[in-house]
Amino acid sequence: LTTLREHGFFERYVGYLNARHKDTILQTLAPEWLALDVAMAHYAACDALALSNDQLLSVGESVGNRIQGTFIATLVKRARSIGLTPWVPFGQFDRLWERLMQGGAVALYKKAPKDASIEVRNLPLARFAYFRAGFCGVIASGAKLGAGRAVSVKVTDMREVETRLVFAASWV
Repeated sequence: LTTLREHGFFERYVGYLNARHKDTILQTLAPEWLALDVAMAHYAACDALALSNDQLLSVGESVGNRIQGTFIATLVKRARSIGLTPWVPFGQFDRLWERLMQGGAVALYKKAPKDASIEVRNLPLARFAYFRAGFCGVIASGAKLGAGRAVSVKVTDMREVETRLVFAASWV
């Protein structure tokens, strides 16, 4: 919600929220686990904003930067002393997933020295374009944190979007 406010989308977002979940979403103090139907209502309202891919990526990177400020900052400080690359924060992807999600699973595959494939399974939120594009931003933020200057992240496979979703990340 903070990111939606910072990017100027909050008022429109509130207008798209399902009335049944509006109070829960707007009055919840983070970090708190919310029921899946509440999360689905949030992402449906976000999708209704019909943001451009660039806007979605920007929102995702903002969220990723906020996450880094809390969970990953300690890891990064230690890793910089040994030669930080994007593989260092990516190596913590499973731990980060456990802190952010309930259910589903994520796997990271090294395709080349500067290319990764991230596979997400059994995540109902993946049906939302807002989630998919925003998650590209979260992944990009992690790669940039690991000293990747020019980063590209995109969805490469969404044939079974609710059961399997694949992202490709590359950097220089």
